[in-house]
This record gives sequence, C-alpha cells and structure tokens, in this order.
Amino acid sequence: MKIKKVQSVCLILACVAATGLIGCGKTDETSKKHEAITFMAPYLEVDSFIEEVHKTYPEVNLEVITYSGSNTTTYLQNMLEADDLPDICTQTFYKPDVVDVSDKMIDLSGYDFTDNYVESRLKEVSDEGALYMLPSLYNCYGITYNKTLLEQHGWKLPTSFTELEELAGKAKEAGVTLCMAQIQYPGSAFQYICNIADAGFLGTLSGKQWQKDYLSGKANVSDTEGMMDSMEYIQKWKDIGMFDSSNSDPIDDSKTREAFIKGNALFLLEPQNGIMDSEDTTDKFGLMPYLSEDGSQNVFILNVNRFYGLNKKLENNPEKLEDALKVMKVLSTVEGTSALYPESTLKAGLLPFKDAKADDTYYADISDFINAGNTTPFIYSGWENTIVTTGTKMLEFMQDKASIKDVADQLDEDQDSVVNNQPEVFTTATEEISQESCAKLVGRCFAEATGSDIALISLGTWISGNGTNQNNGGVSGKLYAKNITDYDICTILPTGWSQTIQTVRLTGKQIQDLYKEGYDAAGTGNNYPYVLVSPMELEDEKTYQVAISGISEKLASETEVTDSGIVGMDAAKEFFGQFKTLSEADAEWK
Repeated sequence: MKIKKVQSVCLILACVAATGLIGCGKTDETSKKHEAITFMAPYLEVDSFIEEVHKTYPEVNLEVITYSGSNTTTYLQNMLEADDLPDICTQTFYKPDVVDVSDKMIDLSGYDFTDNYVESRLKEVSDEGALYMLPSLYNCYGITYNKTLLEQHGWKLPTSFTELEELAGKAKEAGVTLCMAQIQYPGSAFQYICNIADAGFLGTLSGKQWQKDYLSGKANVSDTEGMMDSMEYIQKWKDIGMFDSSNSDPIDDSKTREAFIKGNALFLLEPQNGIMDSEDTTDKFGLMPYLSEDGSQNVFILNVNRFYGLNKKLENNPEKLEDALKVMKVLSTVEGTSALYPESTLKAGLLPFKDAKADDTYYADISDFINAGNTTPFIYSGWENTIVTTGTKMLEFMQDKASIKDVADQLDEDQDSVVNNQPEVFTTATEEISQESCAKLVGRCFAEATGSDIALISLGTWISGNGTNQNNGGVSGKLYAKNITDYDICTILPTGWSQTIQTVRLTGKQIQDLYKEGYDAAGTGNNYPYVLVSPMELEDEKTYQVAISGISEKLASETEVTDSGIVGMDAAKEFFGQFKTLSEADAEWK
C-alpha cells in the first residue's frame, strides 16, 4: 500500500520483514491464518462488506464486534472513553474541536486512501492537519421545494433571502402558499432556529466560537450582537410566511408532508431529508439550502452517519496494522462503503468520495454545491437540555403565541442547565460488567418488576446472514466502570427508552428447551442465545411465569404473550437505583 509519509515507509518495511517473502516478491499469505481484525458496524450490511474486502484481500480475517441495542451513540462513546475499542473504530459523533482522540487512534493523514475523499469532507474532520477519523455516508438537510410549481408560474428558485422575499410577494399575489412547516416535535423547531442562524452568525468563525462559549457559560444570546442579529433574521423569515403552520398537523408530521405533496405550497420546512419523488403526485421536488440575506453564506446542514478510524494499539502489531490498513483502504472507496448500506439508504445520502456519483441520489442537482463545502454541522450534542424548551417556545413563536425575544430569553434561561448538564446517576459500576452479567441484571430487573419466577434474556451477538438489524430484542453490550445514568442503562436494555416488559407462562421443560434452542429473531433459523436467569432449579412439569426478551414468531404462536404494561426503563431505574455500587457479583440472583 502506498503511504505518503516517509516515516511510515519504515513501518511497511518492518511488516514485509515480519511476514517474509516468496518468489517474485510476493508475500506468503497462506502460510498462516492472519490474526483477526475486529470491526464494529452497528446496523450495517457487514456480510456484504466482508465480501468486498475479500475480493481484493482474501487473506484479511475480519471479526465482527456487534452492537444492536437502543443507544448506539452512547455505547460507542462509552467504549471510546474506556479505551475498549475494536481495531476498526466506529463513532456516530465526531468533532475534532470537541473530541480529542489523538491518544486512542492513528493519524491517517499520511495514507494514500485519504486522497479518495472530497477535500471539504476531510477539512471537517481535520485536527490541525491530522485525520484520526474519516467520514462515511452522510445526509444534508435543507428546505424542500416544489420544482413543478415553480416552473408552472415561471418563477426561479431563490438564491438569497432577498430573492426569497421577492418570491413571497409573487406567491401571495398568485394565491400560492409560500411555505408549510412540520411542527409535531419541538426538536424540529429548535433545528429551524439553528439552521437559519447557520446561514448567518452561527456559520462564521465568531459564531462557532460563540457556540462553545454558550455551552461553557461564557456567553449568552441577549448579550451577543451576532445572535440577536440572528433572532431578527428569523423574525424576517416569519414575516414573509416561511413559518406558516396554519395548514400543519401538530400531531402527525406525515400528514403535513402529505398535504404539502398534494397542495399548493412552494416550500416545506422539515427536520430531515426532502421529498424527491412521490407515488401520490407527478410533481417533482428538490432541496434548497438555508439562505443567507445576500446569498453568500447559503448552507445545507451536514449529518454524517458514521466515522471510522484505526485503534492506536495496532501500532504495536505491524502485521495486524497492515491488514487493518487494507480494510480502511476498502472502506475509503465507493464500492467498499456502498457495500455497508442498502440501496434505499444510499439513495438518500451522499458518499464522501471524489469519484462518487450523485445521479441516483436525492442530491443530484446540488452535489457540487455540497462538495464545495457549503455545509455546516448539525447542532445537537451538548444542547440537549434546551432543545425541547426552546423548541417549544419556537413553536409558540411560529403560531403567534410568543415573540422572537421570548425565544432568545428561553435560550438564556436554559443556559445553566445546559452548562451543568449532569444527568441523574442511578449507581456506579466499580468494574467492567460483561454482556452476560448485564443480561442477568436485566433478567433480575424484569422478573422482579413483573412478579415473574424467572427470566429469559436473549443476547445480541452477530450472526452472519441475519442482515442489518441482528437481535434488537436482547442485551447487546456491557457496562463500563463509571457512573451509570439512564443513557447507560438504555445501552443494555432490550426495551429501550419506552417499550414494556413481556411475560409468558411455560413449563420447566419448555423453558429448558427454549433456552437450548435460542431466539430466532430473523426467522432464518440462525438463533441467538438466551441467558437463563433463575434463583431456583426448574422442575419439568411445573409451570412458571417468565419475563422474556426475545419472542420469536414461533413462540408467539405457541403460547400467550402478556404485555405487563411496565415500561422497562422505569423498572430499570428503580432496580439499578437500589445499588450504591455495581459489580459482576451483583448479577447473581440468589
């Protein structure tokens, strides 16, 4: 593999010396099985990716580390903080100015596969020139517009707010609604604030610094001229009709979307991707960026699905590092990354590579604009304690129930809870608690909450051939030595944030048979193991109530499944809150 950095050449020479050569300079790849490269890609098409790797590098041995739980982002961040990383590291959130990974991941900037990436995408992950994590598939959010309606009236798509304001007058005169807005969730309204401000002050260097200062308590909204200018700019959007919610459904965003498709509106504000083609209409749709006043700072909102890097510990094993670099080389191609995603997901996103074609995606008309760097990162992490309250105030503003000053004041009022964002701690894990022990803890929790005799808790291992979801109904990870919040509990909880605990009644023999058989989550016959959590010896003929996570279609057809009505998270908070500290020993039910 070609490497740019001179010092890295020595590493390759060391690898060659370690592996040995046979005839004509070829490496003997068959003399021994290569040590496995661990790779984690939650909810992705890992089988297809392995096939893609083996097309070029059949000698590479990939071992999949799975996670199919309910809180991927927190679990991956916990792994990072604990330095418990696979060889190919994965994260869903990465900002070099916020997250320092230089002590845990290898700088990839000197390797030739980074030349495959669009320069603007690399710039966004550059840590003063170093590249510790590379972007994968990403989405860009903007404002959906009706191409057909524009063409029918002979109007041009505006490229600045000034032009948008002129178009608003023409639309009003023609009896056309300028814009509809989805208003089901406060988070959507919070996005509208950020996205419009990103086309102004927030998108500048001063604005990016202000974001850090707000999150650390050094600056607020009302005392910052740039932010107050942004609030005035948001007011202008409302004044011309861009926040019209008179025809929006406050309960169901999909109904607002359906009304937009069938109706007489030019634009749709929505929190995610736009409508490009629909079975319900012959109209054509596109995406417009959020517009700055003069059009010089128009932006799409960037949301990268995954970032990948290499574990720094690989530097201690040159042969293994060389195989990991081969995997990264495949990941850094259109073919390699495309293998990880289903076609529908690829159509809705963009690949960060120079030779990626956008013709078959939602972004065909705007990919050049996006690749030129006219994007800004999605604002979420760190702002959680103001998203709902400020978003709710923004919704009131959109509905003429509050002023823009009220929105600014809400952000200032929330600043203390944002800066001192300390979630409730339910217990403290004094050591790493294994996946199986976590399953035992969950089993005890579910059984006690439902008054059940025992519990059967499935494990989220990875099974080749079972597709992208794997086992979403089991315990998929472990707990690390740290304070345990509800976010951490959710990483291991089969019921996630809001699902309820299920129970069944089975004889001792049925329980033992089911335990041996496992959970057929995908209907493929490739079953996931159960952990049997019981304080007693089971009698074959005796009937027991079983708290269960992992109910196959076959089991559901053979026995009555009872919904306890008890939310798993509520039960887990109470259960884990009983422990001042938590260790492996606490998993045993005696």
